[in-house]
Amino acid sequence: MTASLFTKYPRTLWVVMLLGPICPFGIAQETEPAPFVDFPEPTVAYLQRIQAGEQSHAFEASLDFATWQRDARQALEDLVGLTRLQRDLAQFEPTVTLGEPIIVDDAFSRTQGAIETEPGIKIPFYLLVPVDAEREKTYPLMLCPHGHDTKGWHSYAGAYLNDDHRKEIVSRAGNIAEQAARRGFIAIAPATRGLAAEVNVPDPKGRHGKRPCRAQLMHCLVAGRTPLGERLWDMQRLLDWACKLPQVDPHRILMTGNSGGGVLTAYTAAIDTRISVAIPSCSFTSLTTQEGFLFHCDCCLVPGLRDWGDWKEIGGLIAPRHLLIVHGRKDRLHHHTTVERTAQSVAKIYNQVGSPNRMRLQWGEEGHRFYPQYMWPFTKAAFFLGDDGQ
Repeated sequence: MTASLFTKYPRTLWVVMLLGPICPFGIAQETEPAPFVDFPEPTVAYLQRIQAGEQSHAFEASLDFATWQRDARQALEDLVGLTRLQRDLAQFEPTVTLGEPIIVDDAFSRTQGAIETEPGIKIPFYLLVPVDAEREKTYPLMLCPHGHDTKGWHSYAGAYLNDDHRKEIVSRAGNIAEQAARRGFIAIAPATRGLAAEVNVPDPKGRHGKRPCRAQLMHCLVAGRTPLGERLWDMQRLLDWACKLPQVDPHRILMTGNSGGGVLTAYTAAIDTRISVAIPSCSFTSLTTQEGFLFHCDCCLVPGLRDWGDWKEIGGLIAPRHLLIVHGRKDRLHHHTTVERTAQSVAKIYNQVGSPNRMRLQWGEEGHRFYPQYMWPFTKAAFFLGDDGQ
């Protein structure tokens, strides 16, 4: 019986063995779960009213999918300020500088570089390449921006600043780019603008709460930009450069990040179709709870997003490419019920376009961190087992 099943459905069974059951969602609860926060009743009514928004690009099953994606994607580019950046920097040519590679454990080389994405703005990054990479072969690429961690790009690349840093990151599997390089990926771990110590906007008088990421937000808003737009611009310029490297397969690009890096992953994958697999970690949820609580840091928010749509639509713009949403059950920054409702809405879109197995939600048993035990099997199924197992 087993042999005949593998003969008839070889890809599907490999994916089930790697990832578990195809259905990614639990059984619906019979009673309404407790709210994530308690606002006074007048506040709840006010927030529900103003946060409803126009929803001008909300996805509906009756819409032509290709037309909806085209229009919603362009509107989202406008909303995050990416269109403004494209216009203002149309004549600017990014440049990349690379240092000397360091061989790590005879497994991969790690090279520190920088890319100037607009005049005077240099985004440092690590480039990790497997030591056995051959010029006549191509390898999948991982791009992994970090979140609110001033040492994040060092952490992801395994370029530890000291022993305590190493212990902290290894204990929560945060060296995600190093893991990728050891698995045969070319990996880029960039500093995230506004979040890394090397490329932030200072708040010298503490006017913005002594938070560089909020200082970035305020300066962006004055200039008609958003921090997400600037960060997305940086990621796209890195992709432009990396996709020209002879050893990179431009058709196998994985993007992932935790927390704010996951937010950036979701938006970049929604807008840039070069991303084949998106794995936003501890970040993918509705903009608000039903009571109106805002989940993401202010530097990750897009003004007027509810006039456009919500995270269901962000997931819809990634479809039918591969999307793995990962959250931790003990993550106090997010609401289990809201995450599942959002994921269910995205799953309906994937079902409609005929790619239900390309989108999953996985829950880790810990908190706000990576869960590579789910990420790597999902990526392997997408890149190495021949599409989505259908």
